[in-house]
Amino acid sequence: MTDALLSIRGLRTHFFLDEGTVRAVDGVDLDVRRGRTLGIVGESGCGKSVTAFSILRLVARPGRIVDGDVTLHRDSGRVALTELDEDGPEIRDIRGAEIAMIFQEPMTSLSPVHTVGSQIVEAVRLHTDLRGANARARAVEVLGHVGIPDPATRFRQYPHEMSGGMRQRAMIAMALSCRPSLLIADEPTTALDVTIQAQILELMRDLQAETGMSIMLITHDLGVIAETADEVAVMYLGRVVEFGTTEDIFTAPKHPYTRGLLRSIPDLDSPRTGRLEAITGSVPGPFSRIDGCPFHPRCPDAIAGVCDVGDRPALISTDGGGDVACVLHAQEAIHASDD
Repeated sequence: MTDALLSIRGLRTHFFLDEGTVRAVDGVDLDVRRGRTLGIVGESGCGKSVTAFSILRLVARPGRIVDGDVTLHRDSGRVALTELDEDGPEIRDIRGAEIAMIFQEPMTSLSPVHTVGSQIVEAVRLHTDLRGANARARAVEVLGHVGIPDPATRFRQYPHEMSGGMRQRAMIAMALSCRPSLLIADEPTTALDVTIQAQILELMRDLQAETGMSIMLITHDLGVIAETADEVAVMYLGRVVEFGTTEDIFTAPKHPYTRGLLRSIPDLDSPRTGRLEAITGSVPGPFSRIDGCPFHPRCPDAIAGVCDVGDRPALISTDGGGDVACVLHAQEAIHASDD
């Protein structure tokens, strides 16, 4: 049996607008391993969330998956998610049951006119055989499991009656109510203070250790990734530009974009009067098509006539471990083979 719970190969998700085509995800290859946490990082607009929505076939029109495969590896066999009808019963049975998702903003994901408990009960009834009092008992149980005090009372509350941290915990409770194999957490600590953020991350680690589920953690916060992820994929303009273990990414980053992200993290040892180092320029517009490496206009190591011509560089394995999509590393690999 493969070590991968979920495999993504050549995934392309495009949005077809009157102004042109937005290639939000433009050839992503990833594996989420069983019982492990994969962190996905990158600037806003790099395709992190669209990748997650593509897995669950939740891409809104006018977007659609135009190429690639997403495969769920069950003990009983493989399921090609990209071949399922996005509104069909097969994918509906998988959403929430085998693959659950914590969305970025609970207030836009939870119904404001239904109690939190009733929404969790609905998920339980949809994906399990529990009904009536047993379904309500499961909902109260998971609310308590995620650290919500007095869960029987909170069960009857509406989302607006809860704090941001409580709503986020309620979202996690709903996602875990059917004990999924994979939890996709899309910016699960956005807009939370650091204390609540630490509690949420600790909760996810504890639940993973207890249930053995895999986690895909999407965030722009490299500090969160350093604490929780086993492996990291760095995305830029719809593609993975570097992949490796968390230790390799943080101690020996290979792509100039990854190094730029790490340099922008505040350092406690830096002078108080110093300025944070930022990546020059900005992410190209959604309709832009750039020859060569898409990062070369912002890259301090770019070489004219090398990085700005041809096709996008492909991910290649490096001697030090991990994969990187960089022309400079490809040239190093060629020179090393010649020697």
